[in-house]
Amino acid sequence: MLNENDIRIIQRAGLTEPQAKTYLALLRNGTLTPTKISEITGETRTNTYALIEKLTELGLVQRTEEGKTARYIAAPPSSLELLAEKRRRAAINDEQNIKNNISVLTDIYYAHSSIPGAKTYVGEEGVREILKDTLRVAPDKLYLIRSTSDINLGDFIARYRDARVKKNIHTYALTPDVPVSRQNAAKDEHWLFHRVMMPREAYQSPVEIDIYGDKVAFINYASGGTSTIITSPAIAGAMRELFIMQYRHWAEHYPQPYEPAEI
Repeated sequence: MLNENDIRIIQRAGLTEPQAKTYLALLRNGTLTPTKISEITGETRTNTYALIEKLTELGLVQRTEEGKTARYIAAPPSSLELLAEKRRRAAINDEQNIKNNISVLTDIYYAHSSIPGAKTYVGEEGVREILKDTLRVAPDKLYLIRSTSDINLGDFIARYRDARVKKNIHTYALTPDVPVSRQNAAKDEHWLFHRVMMPREAYQSPVEIDIYGDKVAFINYASGGTSTIITSPAIAGAMRELFIMQYRHWAEHYPQPYEPAEI
């Protein structure tokens, strides 16, 4: 008779109940044939062979060389500890993997859901995360409303622009008419950047808006770079329509540094 408490203890190493019973039968009785194991555990002989094979694979059972009939013996209980430790490390790795890829799975969920999803980041790292997310999504067109406010990200912006060009992402931007915008306009063709100027007073908010794929990102420079990504096909579509209306309006009604691209 196999002790239920012993079976539960063995199961905590990650074994199923039949696996635990098989290991315990060998632990209590020494070397056994599959037929004898089957009698002790109550498992069918077919299941017993499968259980022995799995336990051998896990390093908990070993085959002996006694005679012509196959016989098996349990590995020391310390093997259970090693197995539990191995599975604990695997579980930690699995958890980290899920954390690293949860944003991808979340994007898939919200892309097929009518419920908008939102993620908020704080500080410079949050701004970087928004920009890296545009590269991960890699839309054909990125729509951008620039603010006169900004945050210094060092050479990250240069690397970001190069990565954006490499992914062939065309950026359509509404930018306030300030000296730096006029200066950067000379490099727009290289950056795949299609710029339309608007009067500085037309948009004075410290919030940059990025519209890409099924997402809209808001970067609030006034609060030190508090950034929020909203994932929603409907909201992204509405913001895209509003952007296009303003882009076309200012392309027609305000002096531009070059002929604006069609959108």
